[in-house]
This record gives sequence, C-alpha cells and structure tokens, in this order.
Amino acid sequence: MAIAKLTNPPPTSGASNIRWSKVGLMLFITYLVAYIDRTNMAIAAPSMIKELGLTSSEMGLLLSAFFGGYVFSLAFAGIVVTRFGAKRSMVLALIVFGLASASTGLTEDFAQLIAVRLLLGLGEGFVFPAITIFFVKWFPAWERGRISGLCLLAIPISALIMAPMGGWLIGSLGYKEMFVIQGIPPLIIAVLVAIMLKESPVHDASLNEKERDYISAHTEDTTADTHDKGAIRGVYFNLRIWLIGLVYLLWMTGLYGFNQWLPTLLSEASGSGIEAVGLLTAIPFVFAAIGMVFAASASDKARSNRTPYVVLPIFIAGIALLLQHFIGGGITAQIVFLIIAGVGIHAAFGPWWPWALNEVPANQTGYASSLVLTIGNFGGVIGPLLVGFLSGGKSIAQGGFYVLGYILIVAAILGCVIGYYNRFHKLSTKHPGLSSPQN
Repeated sequence: MAIAKLTNPPPTSGASNIRWSKVGLMLFITYLVAYIDRTNMAIAAPSMIKELGLTSSEMGLLLSAFFGGYVFSLAFAGIVVTRFGAKRSMVLALIVFGLASASTGLTEDFAQLIAVRLLLGLGEGFVFPAITIFFVKWFPAWERGRISGLCLLAIPISALIMAPMGGWLIGSLGYKEMFVIQGIPPLIIAVLVAIMLKESPVHDASLNEKERDYISAHTEDTTADTHDKGAIRGVYFNLRIWLIGLVYLLWMTGLYGFNQWLPTLLSEASGSGIEAVGLLTAIPFVFAAIGMVFAASASDKARSNRTPYVVLPIFIAGIALLLQHFIGGGITAQIVFLIIAGVGIHAAFGPWWPWALNEVPANQTGYASSLVLTIGNFGGVIGPLLVGFLSGGKSIAQGGFYVLGYILIVAAILGCVIGYYNRFHKLSTKHPGLSSPQN
C-alpha cells in the first residue's frame, strides 16, 4: 500500500462520493456480517457450556476451531484474491461462511460443531485480503486510515448488535436457532456485492468523471505484475512483514481471548441471565467504536507517523487488563477496566493496515495482507485456548484472563521498536530534503 508523498490531499471539488457511499459501505457491511458469524459463539458460550456439559478447556477448543480453518485459508488467500479477483472471492466467501454459520445450529454433537466452525473459518479467510485490494484500488493513501477504520469498525459494532440480539434470541428461542438466523444475512449480502460492487473504478458507471479521474490519479495499479513470482518473494522474504505479523499475532491473541471470553467473564461477575449478559457485553464495545473512529481520523491527519496510534492503544489495553485482575473490585470497577481494555484493543485497527502495509508495492498488497493475517490469526487459536486452559476449574476472572494483558504489552513494545526503527533508519539514509517515511 504505497503512500503518496503529499503534504495535503488534493481538492475533490465536483467529484462524486461513490467510493464512500457505496464501496466503503458495502465493505463495512461485508466485514460486519463476517464478524458477527465469527464471534456469535462467544455469546452462546454460557448456554452451550450448560446445555452440552462442556468444560472450560472444551469450550476454549470450540471457540478456537474457527481459526483452524481461517488460518489455513489465509495461507492461500493472497494468491486466490489477487488472481481470482477481489469481488468474486468476496461473493464466494460470503456464501460459504453464511451456510457454515447457519449449519452450526443444525449440529448434533461436539465433533459436528468443530467441523462447521472449521468450514466457517475456511470461508472467512478470503474476506479481508479481498477488502485490502479494494482499499488500494478505490481509495487514495490519505483516505486509507479512515476506510480501514470504517471497515474494522465492524468489530465493535458487531458486538453491539450481536451481544444484545444474540442474548435475546438465545433467551427466546435457543442458541441453535440463533446460529441459523444469523447465517442468513451473509447470503443476502453476497447477492448485493455481486450486483453493486465493481472490481475497479474504471468499470463503475455510477462514478462521475471527476471522481473516477481523482481515484485513478492517486491510486496504484494492482493488476500490474500480480503473477510475477518476484511479487511473492518480495513479501515472503521481507523480515519487516514477518515481524509485523508477530505483532499482529500477539495483539490478536489478546483481542480474541478478550472478545471470546468476555460474555462468560461478565456472566460470572454479575450472576445475571443471558439477556443481561448480552447487554453488559455490549457496553465496552460502545466505547471501543468511539475510540476506533478517533484513532483512524487522527492517524490520517498525522500519517507521517502512524506508529503511536497503533502501539499506544494496545499498551493501554494491556495495562487495563492487569489492573482489572490485580485491583479487582465490584462489577462496576470490572466494567470500567474492561471498557478501557476494549477501547485500547480495538482503537488500533484504524491505523493498523496503513501502518502495516506502508511502502508495500500495490501488486504485493494481497500477498502481504494475507501473510500478516495468516501469522496473526493464530492468535485466534491461542487466545481462547490459553484463557480456557489457564482457568481450569477456576473462574475466568481468577484464571488466565489477565495473562492477555502481558501479551498485549509485549505486542505494543515490539510494534514501537519496528515502527521507530524503520522511521529513523529511513530518515538517516534519505536526503534531508525528501519527505519522511510514513509509519
């Protein structure tokens, strides 16, 4: 995602705004339904533990099963979405994971649950690499923090929708019925994406000429040399991308451990029913959504150095989880610490991809995002399993939840080292008159 060397964005007077009102909106909705189906088992976990007689370790395995398929498909997603096309890959992914999500409610035993969650992960693995290609084709560099933030705003908003709605559906109908109902929207969105989205702004008749020219002048050609083996080598032999993948791994370990076990933690702390737990679970994500909007906008304004907007929120989240464990307190104090942690964990998403893909050539974007996602989403396997394993027979609050705080702090420190080493190394090797690199 090469960043243009511009101090201020050029004017867009007279240009339409289709890239935001249609493309940006559809990308957001796609990732929203993907994330709801990815995480809805978290709100069902207390009911499933009770009805199926699962241990915390078994539930941790079930929560992690999605990521087995997800990481496997991510390993090939960069090649698939680059060669097959971002739009077609996205439509196919929506159909596969929508059917898999609905099938979760039709399972009869633990083995079947594991199987459909693996299939769900296989389908979802193609979604975000396809989205990053849309970023590069449709949005200039100075808009990518905001478009990334808009799409990833789906993470906290999915919780705001899924937690209360899931709690209500489970309380009214049952957890199986919840999975079936929430598997339907991706199938509808697949049809809308197929009809509404175009692979490139060149082929979209709804744009006026000024917006089409504006996009073409300030974005890169992702079709050039996509089959070139050098593009793949340029990614897989890039140490910086592997280190960024390691940061993402640590961060995602914290995020998925937090998100997947949060309803169970709140259920233990409050002693409330599933509907109340659904509402309590939504509270940290309200503030997380606000934090994401702020960080995405602020990072675009300070795009010459996005590093603080990535590492500082993650560091604060780690501290909050440690304080939540060691200081403790009643349910109110617990929720305050969890709100701070939720804001920090999620706020970094807006600036993350512009930061992570900085100076990656356009034709390597799909490969680079796929590699980072592949490495990082092992955290989705590790986080829920780690919390479940360390908790053992104890409550989640007394068990391994706080360990996520240490992991997030390490992620923030490593990200800071990578960002500032790259920045100062580039500054020291460039002529003072040239523009500084954008981290």
